[in-house]
Amino acid sequence: MKIKLGSLSILVALCAVLFAAQPAVAKEVRFPATGTPAFSLRIPDDWKTDEGDDYALILMSGDQSMGFTLLLETSDTPVDDDTLDEIATVALRVARAAPPKRRNIASMSGFPGFSYPSATTNDAGDVVSMTMYIIRIDKTHLGLLTRIEAVDNSPARRKIAEGVLQSIKIIPPR
Repeated sequence: MKIKLGSLSILVALCAVLFAAQPAVAKEVRFPATGTPAFSLRIPDDWKTDEGDDYALILMSGDQSMGFTLLLETSDTPVDDDTLDEIATVALRVARAAPPKRRNIASMSGFPGFSYPSATTNDAGDVVSMTMYIIRIDKTHLGLLTRIEAVDNSPARRKIAEGVLQSIKIIPPR
């Protein structure tokens, strides 16, 4: 199996260090721009996107109070639940976040997976909530997404982040 934990963890850590109300969801994003599998979602106009060198996408709100990282991974062999737990634990540890105390059943576009809630403190001393989602697209493809948000975000800001999360669709491989 070839899953680059370091790349994802660095992206998660980068986003966690940045964070603090955005307008309505408006801009369409597809990642990667071509091919499958892929993520498709809507983000507010003032959000920024940055494609990393390691085939990941960072989404950040204009005020840097919330964001997401998106990553698609391919494995040589099917990945079991214990391996998913290990991926989440290692990625969150590298991001200086607390290890997940539990995993929750999650799904995205009908694909099954898990979410792993955690938190960290950024360099400014702000507590940041992090939830990693690992979604099985098929036997050898994983969708990895991390939601990162300042814990003191207002209900309106949380609603925006939830709207972005709910807009995410996974386009399966062909």
